[in-house]
Amino acid sequence: MFRSNQIKFAHHALNTIRVFTQSVVDKNRIKDEVEVKGGRIVSIRWNPFARGWFFEKNERHYDVTYTDRSGTMQSTTCKTSLFTGVYWADGPRLEEAPPRIIPPHHCSKCGYAINAEWRACPNCGAATKFA
Repeated sequence: MFRSNQIKFAHHALNTIRVFTQSVVDKNRIKDEVEVKGGRIVSIRWNPFARGWFFEKNERHYDVTYTDRSGTMQSTTCKTSLFTGVYWADGPRLEEAPPRIIPPHHCSKCGYAINAEWRACPNCGAATKFA
């Protein structure tokens, strides 16, 4: 009897540690997903009975509130699991991050996109004022 209680306690303790660890990993994954797109997390709450929970296996659902890049408060639901990414219930509401590529300059004569380092337009040969 004593040995049986020890096994039950150990099983319960390991299960509690697993659930806590998954929660921390999930929340970090969700936070990273929002911050990459320029948002800031306000709250992340586990919601075991979110829309779509019934037939899901090994996936956890969270209610997420965040501010997007423009400062607008957003609330939505997402799901995640150990081997998948973050899936938003209402589709991604986050705006894409602005491109990190410097926009090209255009030739004043023909409108061809040119790099700032070029001395002449490769399309029409007009001299540029950048180099």
